[in-house]
Amino acid sequence: MSKPTFTIEYTQPRSRLSTLFRAVLYIPHYIIEYAWRVLAQVLAFVQWFVILFTGRRNEGIWKLQRAYLGYAARVWAYYGLSFDKWPNIGPEPNGEPTKFEFEYSADANRLTNFFRFIWLIPTLVVAIVVMIVAVICVVLSWFAIILTGKHPRNLFDFLARTHAFMAHLQACALLMSDERPKF
Repeated sequence: MSKPTFTIEYTQPRSRLSTLFRAVLYIPHYIIEYAWRVLAQVLAFVQWFVILFTGRRNEGIWKLQRAYLGYAARVWAYYGLSFDKWPNIGPEPNGEPTKFEFEYSADANRLTNFFRFIWLIPTLVVAIVVMIVAVICVVLSWFAIILTGKHPRNLFDFLARTHAFMAHLQACALLMSDERPKF
């Protein structure tokens, strides 16, 4: 069973200026990520039928979704103040302190695929709670970085785990993996 892994390297010191204007710097990435997300979701709809009828994932669809997910994870981590380097636009990182790995697995469970969104409801409830706490951590991190130039390690670690969890949840929702994420 294949599942994505996303890790972020802890770096110090942090840029106060980049952190101060992070929401503005994120705008071009938001536009690209949003358009790519819509395409990945449309492809997930197609993949749902492919899996239902064949019991296997289409590798071309999976690779395009994987490219999106690698980019989106880096962009989410950047916006979430986990690192300062402006992310490369596209699927490949360009020096960002992140690592995204996800191996293709053709076999798919037709039953969990058919009921995927019902099957994911408990995980989505956990994700909502985790995201509320993560938003609070990002706000606290923003103030800490602006005032001290350092990202408190405990806040960074929680946010790094949150980004990894959300990348796994997105992969599961896009029918790229049959393994339900755990926080």
